[in-house]
Amino acid sequence: MFHATLDSTKTWKQIVDVLATLLTEAHLRVSESGMTLRQLDSSKAAMVDLTLPSTVFQEYACKGEHDICLGIDELTRVSKRMAGDERLEFNLNENRLEIKMIGQAEREFKLQLLTPPDSQTNKPSMAFEVTAEMYADAFKQAIKDIGVVSSHVKIVAEKNMLTFSGEGDTGEARVTLSTEGKDPALFQLKVGSGQTAAMYALNYLSEISKAIPSDSIVLQLTGNKPMMLEFAIAEAGSISFILAPRVERR
Repeated sequence: MFHATLDSTKTWKQIVDVLATLLTEAHLRVSESGMTLRQLDSSKAAMVDLTLPSTVFQEYACKGEHDICLGIDELTRVSKRMAGDERLEFNLNENRLEIKMIGQAEREFKLQLLTPPDSQTNKPSMAFEVTAEMYADAFKQAIKDIGVVSSHVKIVAEKNMLTFSGEGDTGEARVTLSTEGKDPALFQLKVGSGQTAAMYALNYLSEISKAIPSDSIVLQLTGNKPMMLEFAIAEAGSISFILAPRVERR
C-alpha cells in the first residue's frame, strides 16, 4: 500500500514540469523512505535523478516497495487541473494511481499504470574536476544568450571564472560569470587545476533551465565528460540531470 498527502500543488506541478523536460514516461519508485526516480531519456544522452524523502509529504505511509509507471502527458494534464489552494492525496490501488484534489470540491483522477521497465537505471560513479554553485537565473540567462547564435555551449572553468560560449553561422556569444565583485553570480567555484572545458547540446540545457524552480543550482563537470546539474525541490528533495558531452569535430 501507498498513501501520501501534499499541501502544495505548486510543488507537485514543479516536479511534473521537471520530469516532462526529457521524459515521456515517469518510472517512480515508492518505499518507506520516500519517492525516487532515476531514468534515461529516450536518446540515452541524459539522465534524470529525483529524490523526494517522505518528509516532503505531510502524510506518508508505504509498505514495501512499489513501481509507479505513468505517462508524462497524462501526469501533465492532471497537474494542470490542480488549483493553488487545494490539498493533494495520493493512493496506490492495484494497477492505478489515485490523485485527489481536495478544496471547495473533491476531485479525483485514477491513472492507469504502465508496465515498468525490467531493470532500474544505475547512477554512474563520477568524480568531477569542477563544482560551481550559482544563481539559477544567471545560468538560465547564459543558456538563453548562447542559444541566440548556437546549438551548443562550451563551458570553460578557471580560477574565479566560469565562461559560457557558442558560435554559429550568424555569429558568436560569450557570457562570463565570476566569484568576484559586489554581487557575484557565482557563489562558489572549485576547479581542480588549470583550465577545464567541455561542450554540451543546448536543446537539452534549454529545456532543463526552463523548469528549474530553485534560486540556486550546482553545476559539476570534467573536461569533455558528462556534466551534472543539481538543484533543490520541495525543500528536502533534490533533482539532478546528467548530460553527455558533445564531442567537437576537428
